[in-house]
Amino acid sequence: MSRGPARIGDPGEPVEVPFRGLRRNARALAGGLILLLGIAFLVPDLSPPPTKSPDVELLRGQIVEFLANGADGTGPDVRILVTAGARAGETLDGFLQGPAGEGDLPRYQIGDEVVVNASDEPDGAVISVADLYRIPALAALLGIFGIAVTVVGGWRGVRSLIALALTLVVIVKIVVPLILAGRDPVVVAILAATGVTIASFLLTEGFRTQTLAAAVGTFASLALVAGLAIMFDQLARFTEFRGSEDATFLQAVGLPDIDIGGLLLAGIIFGALGILDDVTMTQAATVTELAEASPSVARVIIAQRAMNVGRSHISATVNTLFLAYVGASLPLIVLFAAGRQDPLLMASMEVVAVEIVRAVVGSIGIVLAVPLTTAIAAGLVDRSLPFRRGRAGRGRPARGWDQP
Repeated sequence: MSRGPARIGDPGEPVEVPFRGLRRNARALAGGLILLLGIAFLVPDLSPPPTKSPDVELLRGQIVEFLANGADGTGPDVRILVTAGARAGETLDGFLQGPAGEGDLPRYQIGDEVVVNASDEPDGAVISVADLYRIPALAALLGIFGIAVTVVGGWRGVRSLIALALTLVVIVKIVVPLILAGRDPVVVAILAATGVTIASFLLTEGFRTQTLAAAVGTFASLALVAGLAIMFDQLARFTEFRGSEDATFLQAVGLPDIDIGGLLLAGIIFGALGILDDVTMTQAATVTELAEASPSVARVIIAQRAMNVGRSHISATVNTLFLAYVGASLPLIVLFAAGRQDPLLMASMEVVAVEIVRAVVGSIGIVLAVPLTTAIAAGLVDRSLPFRRGRAGRGRPARGWDQP
């Protein structure tokens, strides 16, 4: 016998809840936004006061005219209108340059937004166009990225974007100013990485067993990475600058007391963290899903099957990390290769050895994060968390932000 038209209140009829997804994610979204805005606007400026006025002032301007640069070819060849900052409205005559000086000029046009260098020299101020102003293009690219993450990831994608923004704010508002103030970069990196990881996991996954397993696995692996980085930094006997030209610029701007070695180690920690949290959360989620799909299977068997997934993840992730470092150092590698020198001698040079230490130490952390997180997650299967009512139980979904 067929049923008649569905009526309001009929048993079994699905009830449409307005803004159901938003309601499920409201706590995570509100908590993340409050934390993000609090750090962005309530944390005071932690940077030390400048020791001297900068030698070069960056201005935003617009090209209004190209000039004939004089009979001898040494005069200004461009006129710029300053469009932002304390000098907005001023018209300056300067020289066209590019990211690599006069030998790498972009195709400048009238009306282009540009970045202008205004430097004080003994003979007077020197104005030069340093590069194009590319923020609108970058903003459009970030907008496309945000839309893609939101469309594909849904509300979880929105939460991940908030976590990403939180990470950037912590680095800009806390990590960099504290390092400039002379704090130990390694300590700052470890504390910041810990806080960011906890906040990101809670924002994206909620308070559940797989989140706890991923967090503990991440911290254990991160501690191992930090220890190995310190050990091999000492064994390799790197110099103070660690083969980095950036250190000389830090001294040039009046910051000679920054621990360059600590800065290198902090960079290794943050670089490894970017992939560690992905690996650990994937492994924890794999263990949880296997346990829920087969409630009667022993934890040892679940851990073994999760490790099969983890081994595939290791091969792809380690290669990804290595390729990232190769991509960043490819011009340097090609430069050395062009000299036809002994590869072992080139690898022994500090500028190359530093990158090898970074890549290998980070890869070791990733490799060991898989069994560590798998073991922790398997041990937490069918366990209850503090401050939570009842036990999740085998075969019942692990509750998070997006579960009612």
